Amino acid sequence: MVDTSVVRKAIEINPELLALCQEISGQTGLSLDNLVNLAIYQMAKSMGYISPQARAVTAPPGIDLLDLAEPAPRPRRKSTQGAQIDHVPPQRPVMKPAQNILFFQLDDGPINPIRKDVFLIGRGSKCDCVIQHRSISREHAVITKERGGWFIEDLNSANGTWQNGEQIGKHKLTGGEELQISNYRLRFSIRPG
Repeated sequence: MVDTSVVRKAIEINPELLALCQEISGQTGLSLDNLVNLAIYQMAKSMGYISPQARAVTAPPGIDLLDLAEPAPRPRRKSTQGAQIDHVPPQRPVMKPAQNILFFQLDDGPINPIRKDVFLIGRGSKCDCVIQHRSISREHAVITKERGGWFIEDLNSANGTWQNGEQIGKHKLTGGEELQISNYRLRFSIRPG
């Protein structure tokens, strides 16, 4: 059991480990406190002290999952002896279009790419962008990639998510937006990947 009467106590950290933590902090944009909190959370999760609960995410509207489940039938041709033979059309290389990447910046901090389809913003340690302030909800907002675009949605937070002085529920990100979460500014840009 942790003695809660001691809020903070100075600890000695190996200088090499501290340098590594500072490098990771610079690359991720997380403060050292948030980085330590995240590391402790991951360790507690791997040791079985914490069991995260999966949340149901609704499928994007307009997608029929049954259409994606069965491939179209392949054409068949007759052989010279009357038996059916599958006709396999020649394969052409499929060129995927270049994917754009969404970047965000918290206040005047580093510009970070979002490389996940679901990116959580909030005060909680399991969030992808942790903002440690009491005005930020544990799970404040979420950025999702849907149908090739990005959306930000407020998760019924206590203080809301704002754009140009108006509170938003769900908003499509097109790049160049500046949103307000409490006293924090989030700026978004989209760049080719």
